[in-house]
Amino acid sequence: MINHRAFVVPILFILMAGILSSCSGSDQSIDAYSDQVRAGVSATQTKEAFIISIDNARETDAAKKIETETPEASPTIEFTETPPASPTPKPIFRLKPGSPPRVHMYIIDMVSVDSAKNKTTLGDNYAWGRLERPFTSRTMQYRNYLDIYQVNLVMTETWVYITIILIGNLPDEGDIYYSVELDIDHNGRGDFLLAAGLPPDDEWTTENVIIYADADEDIGGIYPMYMEGPIQSQTGYEKIIFKDKFGDDWDLAWVRREPDNRNQIQLAFKNNLIGTSGFLWNIWTDEGLKNPSYYDFNDHFTFDEAGSPNKDNYRYPLKAVALVDSTCRAWYGYVPSGFEPGLCFTGEQVIKNRPGYGWCEPDPIYSGCGNNPCLTYCPGKRFCIPCSLP
Repeated sequence: MINHRAFVVPILFILMAGILSSCSGSDQSIDAYSDQVRAGVSATQTKEAFIISIDNARETDAAKKIETETPEASPTIEFTETPPASPTPKPIFRLKPGSPPRVHMYIIDMVSVDSAKNKTTLGDNYAWGRLERPFTSRTMQYRNYLDIYQVNLVMTETWVYITIILIGNLPDEGDIYYSVELDIDHNGRGDFLLAAGLPPDDEWTTENVIIYADADEDIGGIYPMYMEGPIQSQTGYEKIIFKDKFGDDWDLAWVRREPDNRNQIQLAFKNNLIGTSGFLWNIWTDEGLKNPSYYDFNDHFTFDEAGSPNKDNYRYPLKAVALVDSTCRAWYGYVPSGFEPGLCFTGEQVIKNRPGYGWCEPDPIYSGCGNNPCLTYCPGKRFCIPCSLP
C-alpha cells in the first residue's frame, strides 16, 4: 500500500450543465444548499494554513492512537459456536470517518428530471463514456434516486469524503451501487472503483463496500473512455483489494446515508489509496449491470446493444445499458493538461500551449464533434471535448 500521507492541493472549481430549469420546493432546497457550498468553497483556508492544520491533526491523532490502540499482545478474538481451525480476529477499527468539513470542490452533473416526463434526455454521450441513463431498459421509467445533481469532495489529513446529491430521495432498500472511480495516473484508465451498496442508515459502515482494482490495466482499450467495443478480452476491474473483513486495512472505506438529507449518500476512504501525485475522479450510480468487469461499458457493448435515452437517436430506447448515471471526470491535486479523457470543463478554460486546438460540444448521436463547431472556448455550462480548430 502507498504510505499514508496528507494530500494538499489547490481548490478547483468544476461546473457542468444540468442546473434545474424548473424548480419545485425540493429543488429550491437544492439551490440553497448549492449556495452554501459555493460560499464554503470560497472561504476555504490557504494552502499554508491547511498544511499547519494537517501537521497538528497528525500529532493529535498519533497521540490518540497510543492511548486507545489495543495492545498487539492480546488481540480481541471472536469465535463462532464451532471454532474454525484458524479463527479470524475481529476487526479493530482504529479509525472511523466523522462529518466532512467544508467542501473543497464539487461537480454539477446533467440531470434528466425535466425531460423524464417525455421518457428522454439529452445529456448522454455513450461514445465518450458520459452516461445519463437513470431510466429502465425499454420502458424508460425514470428513477430519480439514480440521477446525480451534484457531488462534493472534501480532503482531510486522513479521509477523502464524497457526498453524492441526488434528485430524488434514497430508497429504503434496493440493489443499488453508488461508486467513485479513481484514476491515479491521469491516463483516462480507471485504477480503482469504490462501490458501495445502499446503506441501512446514517451510521458509517464498511458492510457492502468493495474496492476493486484494475490489476492488468486493460480498462479503456487503446483509447480510454472512447467507444471501441466490444472488446471480449477486456476484464475491467477484476481484483478486490478491500471488502468487509478482507484486505490489508479493514477500515479503508465506509458508506452512510447523510444524516440531515434524505437525497444524499456519503462515501469515505483513506487518502493513502490515491497517493500524492493528484488524481482524477468521477461518480457512478448503478441499478442496472452492477458488474465491475464491464468497465468501460462502451467497450463491452456496442452503441446499438446499449441503446440510447435520446428519442432523436435511432437506437432509442435504452436496452443493455440502463439504470446508470455518471459524471464527468474531475481532478484534484494537480493541474490537468486538458487532454485527459472525460475531463470536466468550464467555459473559462482554454487549452494553453496547444495552438490549433479548441473545444466543441460532443454530438449525442455520433462520436466526436459531429456537426458542432470547434470553438476557442467551451460554451458556458456545457460539456466539451478538445477539437482541432478550422
